[in-house]
Amino acid sequence: MKTIHIGVPSGIGDISWIISKLINAPDCKFVVEVADGWPYRSEDYVKLLDPQKFEWGGYGGFEYRDIVGFEKLNPYNSFKDIVDAGFGRYLIQPNFHLERGKALAEWLPDLPTSYQYPLNTKEFAGTALARIKHIPRPILGLSAASYRGAVAWKTWERDQWKELIARVLKNTNMQVLLMGGGWDDLTRSLENIHPRVFSMVGQTSFGEAVEIHKSLSGYLGFSSGLGIIRTVLGLPTYMLWPDHQQALSTSWADPQMISEGSYIATSYMDVMGVWNVLKGQIVKYHSNCGGEHV
Repeated sequence: MKTIHIGVPSGIGDISWIISKLINAPDCKFVVEVADGWPYRSEDYVKLLDPQKFEWGGYGGFEYRDIVGFEKLNPYNSFKDIVDAGFGRYLIQPNFHLERGKALAEWLPDLPTSYQYPLNTKEFAGTALARIKHIPRPILGLSAASYRGAVAWKTWERDQWKELIARVLKNTNMQVLLMGGGWDDLTRSLENIHPRVFSMVGQTSFGEAVEIHKSLSGYLGFSSGLGIIRTVLGLPTYMLWPDHQQALSTSWADPQMISEGSYIATSYMDVMGVWNVLKGQIVKYHSNCGGEHV
């Protein structure tokens, strides 16, 4: 088996898109080095991958801009090009391709695309279930990001998220579970707004978060690795994307999930517009989440 060192972006979602392709590379094992970049959560994710195929190689001492510069000097059109180049470490990213609205299947086109792939999270199942055992079912997961991100990307702030949660609570029998990292201060600001709103913000490992996803009856969140990995599990997902990422919002996703409505991507519309989309997905996939008006 050939061992190939790769350098990849720091985001979990960004890495996942690469894994969807490289998992199908025959007779190859990859040492995955990740670009330097806060919040350094990618290690948790990479170590959930098949260890026979992917090995954690550490934070590589390079930045995303270095990946872009490397690719400009060393262009490639296929996985064969990468192998034939024979570099000690190849820096790669599919982001520019996807941001132009080109499908993930067309990046490294000589490899099949696995939109769902295994994650080794069994060891986290017990602690994950223990964390949410006190929450009545059904549960809607929700992630609103940070205040800094909301301002930078001109997305919803606290009032819109609060209004959306109020509509969920009024019109369904669902509980709302806030999810995200400790840095997601906008999500954290929604804690304690209602007795049916619970929080796991900053309280779980990434492996636990993946296992918690399996217990949720739905999920709404901003564009992040948390939602992207939910689609890797094949679970119904609704993600909100800022205006400048609309082409990216679907180019990476499983076409079947898009066509059947189990993955939905929209812009940050008004709250009523988002609620109507979310309500439709809840009704379609989770008949036990009903309420007076759903």
